[in-house]
Amino acid sequence: MLRFACLRMVLCFTVALFIGSPTCRAAEPLTILQDTPAQYTIGRSIYLLEDPAGNLTFEQVQQRQSTFVKSQQEAPVYGPSSSVVWGYFRVRNQSQEAKWYLEIGSSYLYAVDLYRQKAPGSFELLRAGAGQPFQSRLLKTNRLILPLHVAAGTERTFYIRFRSRSILRFPLQIATMPVLYEANHRADVVNGIYFGLLFALMMYNLFVYFSLRDKAYLYYVLFIFSVAAEIACIRGYLHEWWPEPLLWQVNTRVFLGLAILFSLLFTNAILQVQQNLPWLYRWRWIMVACLFLVLLLNLLGFYVWAFTTMLLTFIPIYLYVYSAGILIYRQGFKPALYYTLGLAAFGAGIIIYIAKDNNLLPDTIFTESSLQLGNFIEAVVLSYALTSKFNMYKQEKEQVQAQAMQQATTFSQELIQSQEHERKRIAAELHDSVGQSLILIKNRLLLLQKQIDKPDKVALYAHDLLQTVAHTIGEIRGISYGLRPFQLDLLGLTQSIHGLAEEVSEASGIAIRVQADLIDGILLQEQEINVYRIVQESLNNIVKHSGAHQANIVIGREEQQIRIIIEDNGKGMPVSSAIATPKQGFGMRGIQERLSILAGKLVIKPAEPHGTIFQITLPVAATPVLI
Repeated sequence: MLRFACLRMVLCFTVALFIGSPTCRAAEPLTILQDTPAQYTIGRSIYLLEDPAGNLTFEQVQQRQSTFVKSQQEAPVYGPSSSVVWGYFRVRNQSQEAKWYLEIGSSYLYAVDLYRQKAPGSFELLRAGAGQPFQSRLLKTNRLILPLHVAAGTERTFYIRFRSRSILRFPLQIATMPVLYEANHRADVVNGIYFGLLFALMMYNLFVYFSLRDKAYLYYVLFIFSVAAEIACIRGYLHEWWPEPLLWQVNTRVFLGLAILFSLLFTNAILQVQQNLPWLYRWRWIMVACLFLVLLLNLLGFYVWAFTTMLLTFIPIYLYVYSAGILIYRQGFKPALYYTLGLAAFGAGIIIYIAKDNNLLPDTIFTESSLQLGNFIEAVVLSYALTSKFNMYKQEKEQVQAQAMQQATTFSQELIQSQEHERKRIAAELHDSVGQSLILIKNRLLLLQKQIDKPDKVALYAHDLLQTVAHTIGEIRGISYGLRPFQLDLLGLTQSIHGLAEEVSEASGIAIRVQADLIDGILLQEQEINVYRIVQESLNNIVKHSGAHQANIVIGREEQQIRIIIEDNGKGMPVSSAIATPKQGFGMRGIQERLSILAGKLVIKPAEPHGTIFQITLPVAATPVLI
């Protein structure tokens, strides 16, 4: 008997090797359905055959049944693949329930075809998958569920065909409808809470965007929406509500690409990567180009290649945004800390989910929900990062306003002191000069009165009196000119600047050359006096501090601005002096204040080979020049 058994095994092995007959194979796994338990995982009870070209017919597959290989995984996975995978499994129903159902755990699979045996040698086709219209499903649910309907006490063979446009993974379980309903109900409650919380966060940040017009909030909303839409696609919800003409978007994972794009835009907006890390910001176009390549591959029908390219693009983009968060936080931008933590939470969820999809981690409630959990934590933390950024900018704005208020108060105090000094100077001049002249005139009039009978002395006193009156009139005119240049009203701004340059040149010995376009009537009168004082104070600085012996003033009228350039050949001044500080002289601060009133700009730069150049730009309305 033993020799007969050994001979039979050798014979079977030889036949199987050369002929491929299934009759000598080991007993195929058989799933026995009983009243309890009412749920069976059949991942290790199914035989699989990969069809890379995807052109095998059902009849050809039946003929190749001997080439099928038994699955060694609870959830068979082939990674990103365009192949078609066939499988077959056998079921014997020893329960009292005839209505059993097959659930395919991956709702995003493009096509799932079940060949259900009705009688020996007779099969009927049942279709499911994301590539089919939702209304054509036998069971209108987000899950891919197909009826097996195995009568009690019978045994049936089922063939099934899988096809995907991304990850090819198909967890399989057979269960009764009450069991499936209870399990899916719990999952739907969790998913409902998840989508509801994300919707609340999106609406809140959308209102904030409309209030602040900060693009970071808009990119945040679009990023969260894209991730939520992608997860709704993975879970099978979006297929039910998405319009049928746009069904291809659900099936090609376009929302994943949009999520990656908006995450890049959100990173650049909230972290201000362009200003803080310009060298890193230049790499963004490479990743954007990769995303457009993904879109092009989708449009051309290379869906798996597009999905693989998207996964490869995700790695550098994740490194980009994560590195930006760490580096900018080290620069002192506190919201970057919350941004980095949120990104880390989502990254951990993605890693756990991918490990689960590749059977590196067990398929549990936690690993299945890790993607949503990580995304929710990220959404909350990123929302807090936006709030932190807003609060930080608010505090900085309040500090700037406080500093501006302090500077304005200091300037007002100095202005009052300057006015008091000016009054004191005018009072001193009136007392020491005009007052003394008037006393002298009074005394000479008294002497003239006493010498009325001496004609020669009267003539002498009258002459001295005329000289004193003329001198007094000149002093009064000088004081009045210091308060308000009369040339502005009589001659205009252009000639007033020419006259000012001549007076300063005569008084200081500095050769001042003026080249000016006609700018009279362009500005209001109160603006013209500010321009005049700016030029006057600039020339005073040259006289007092530059040590120059030559200066040039160039005034040009351009399309919508006046450009004034004042250059000297003195010893120069530091560029930092262009910024008014509390320790700075009142003259430069006065220039800054007048420029602020005129909405002008001042740029100070060194002249060649030495000296200083003042470049003043004043905006004006596009009005014709008055001649």
